[in-house]
Amino acid sequence: MKKLLLSLGLVLVGSTAMSQVIFSVEAPASIQGFYDFKSNGDGSSWGLATLDGMFVLDTVVLANDLTPGVNAQGNPASATGCNALPAGSLAGKIAMVFRGDGGNPAIGACGFGVKAQMCANAGALAVIIVNRDATTIAMAGGTEGAAVNIPVVMVNLATGQAILNRIQNNVPVVAFIGDKTGYYNDDITTFEKSSIRANFGSKPLALAQNASEFSLTPGTWVYNYGSNNQTGVTLNTVIKRNGTQIYSQTSAADSIGSADSVYFTTPTFSAASYTAGLYEITYTVAMTATDEFIGDNVSKSTFTLSPDLWSLAGLNATGDTVKADGFYRPATLPTTTFETCVVLKDPNAGRLKMDGIMYGGMTVGAADTATVTLDGVEVTWTLYTWNDADQTVSAGTFDLLSPVAEGSYIYPDPADAELEKTIFMPITSAPYYQLVNGQSYLACINNYTPMVYMGFSTSDHYDLAMNTDDLVRFPLRSDAGAWTPAGFSGLPVPSIALRTGTNLGVSENELVGASAFPIPAKEVITVKVNAAGDATLKIVDMAGREVSVQQVKIENGQFETSVAGMNSGNYVFTLDYSNGTTSRFNVVVSK
Repeated sequence: MKKLLLSLGLVLVGSTAMSQVIFSVEAPASIQGFYDFKSNGDGSSWGLATLDGMFVLDTVVLANDLTPGVNAQGNPASATGCNALPAGSLAGKIAMVFRGDGGNPAIGACGFGVKAQMCANAGALAVIIVNRDATTIAMAGGTEGAAVNIPVVMVNLATGQAILNRIQNNVPVVAFIGDKTGYYNDDITTFEKSSIRANFGSKPLALAQNASEFSLTPGTWVYNYGSNNQTGVTLNTVIKRNGTQIYSQTSAADSIGSADSVYFTTPTFSAASYTAGLYEITYTVAMTATDEFIGDNVSKSTFTLSPDLWSLAGLNATGDTVKADGFYRPATLPTTTFETCVVLKDPNAGRLKMDGIMYGGMTVGAADTATVTLDGVEVTWTLYTWNDADQTVSAGTFDLLSPVAEGSYIYPDPADAELEKTIFMPITSAPYYQLVNGQSYLACINNYTPMVYMGFSTSDHYDLAMNTDDLVRFPLRSDAGAWTPAGFSGLPVPSIALRTGTNLGVSENELVGASAFPIPAKEVITVKVNAAGDATLKIVDMAGREVSVQQVKIENGQFETSVAGMNSGNYVFTLDYSNGTTSRFNVVVSK
């Protein structure tokens, strides 16, 4: 890190078109480095619209309103920022406060704008808000945030607790918040949002069988934020599948002038055939001089070749559910409905059928728990064909949309927020929908409770692709009104995935009618079918997870099965009979 300035405080520097806003810890050395964050310059409803051209470098101190106790994460309740702080108690410092714990409205349950305003009123030069979990989320400033004109950043729980640990042990912590353009002499950078990534988060392996169906030319913009010109700059690209390296190439060296940038590439990555798994792309930039800030010399992205899931958001580590590491709602709440979508298209999509949508779920904000609940809330999905000729963000239209498949899900009453975050919603109009080669589809989630927050991926960046091709990827609309083609400004990515297969479902004449009672079920259900003999019963929950596989014997057109060990919720029961026919039906379990 650069040597600390003798005079710390709010500093204004000249801004350039390629300014770089960061959050870093400059001291102590044990936690020195570059950390993930969200800032009040990332969104609306704040008095400070951007951190470009300014930075704060100063000591971090805890806000302290003398409230006793700790919150659910073990952080001091006195530092949750919802109450007035002693005048001047944060003068000339960076204040740190904690988000409400989500379970105790008496501790910290106020808006981000309130917390920032309380700190600003006490003299803080900037504010760090520590989230209550492992992610960072966009901060809505609200009415109070509009009056806040100092930098405000959110960091995740681990970052906040590392800083808290040093402060509580009387170790001074110095942080840098803002634009580091020209702050270091020798400093080059690469960003994930300025790097080539796969044009999907997950794609069924059936659509990526060889190099003609999927290949990637790795590349990234490299920026020189230092005050010195640089020589010998190179890019190294490594690609791993399930942790095993399968590609490593380094570019030719080039020079980059101060405040300039150069686009680097490495040779095309392709294969004669592909294997399912999680693929990770790592870009690392280097130069002849010693980089004074190495925290931004590496960028990464991932994609999955999956047996069945097709999405723009990435999948979780096990590859069986779509990622939802952030939850969002529109800043201006709709009156009745909110619809968020992803666009999917492939020249060989006709190889697949789809039988439902995997969705990252919804959650209720801590400040809304008194008035909003997921109990009994309905979510629906619609798959549209999209045939407008212009499908660009800048001029595209949505006049030729036709629904071709749909489904729904009703949260149990009472809902279990943790178990219900990721849900699978089967198709209701038919056993499956046959996809069509080269057809543009909109896969959309329809939310009828606009105050809840919907699941999104915050770690899949399509910025470079969108800036290059201008194609619509994440459109949304409120109250069935006009479409917003760019969605939430390109990020975050809706947690929506089609579940597909090459041999999904059966034809109508192979389906056998079946029904279960009582519904909702509590301990034991009776299943009535127009069949006899042995069958295999498979039970899957709404997240697509297999709950049970058992052999059953059908006598007099019915059998009984226990649901005693199952959580409340919706389940899909599938019966496969020895003659090759199938029954499929939904069961609601209530405890």
